[in-house]
Amino acid sequence: MKKFKNQLFGKRIILKRTKPNLKTASIMFETIDKNREHLGKWFPWEKFTKKIEDSIGYLFEKEKLTKVGKKIEYGIYVNGNYVGNISVFDINLKKKSGEIGYWISAKFARQGYVSEAVSVLEKEFFANFGLNRIQIQCDEENNASAGVAKKCKYYFEGKLRENSYDEHRDCFRNTLVFSKLRKEFNRKKK
Repeated sequence: MKKFKNQLFGKRIILKRTKPNLKTASIMFETIDKNREHLGKWFPWEKFTKKIEDSIGYLFEKEKLTKVGKKIEYGIYVNGNYVGNISVFDINLKKKSGEIGYWISAKFARQGYVSEAVSVLEKEFFANFGLNRIQIQCDEENNASAGVAKKCKYYFEGKLRENSYDEHRDCFRNTLVFSKLRKEFNRKKK
């Protein structure tokens, strides 16, 4: 199995692999805690992240998936400041596929940092891990997240109707599915 890199570099960002330790958990928790209103609308895990220990627990669970090659997560850093996370998960090297997920603090949203992080990760996984397909899913009303997929030239595959339940709004939600194939990524490089 190929090894995940500890750092990946974009023009304005650095992606640093999240490690299960107190330092990482502290900065992650602090950022989540300051952005609850911004994140809680789209991410149900926000309400379960009540203390630093919750972030540490998450990082240890995530690390189990990293060790078996199913998930890798990076902190997004802008000018040395931690601003959010991006991951490739549900990695299946046999099917050559994976899914990208991300979140960013409100102060750094809509400035192109997530799009840049997606571009950095897709390059790593198409070129160095041989993935053929990467997908991005988001809530139908999460225009910022859908905008990232569109800006990064992901193909809109369709809508999963009422496939998730939103406890905050007490209703079922639709999910949008976007994907990019390696041949589409390679075309972009030329």
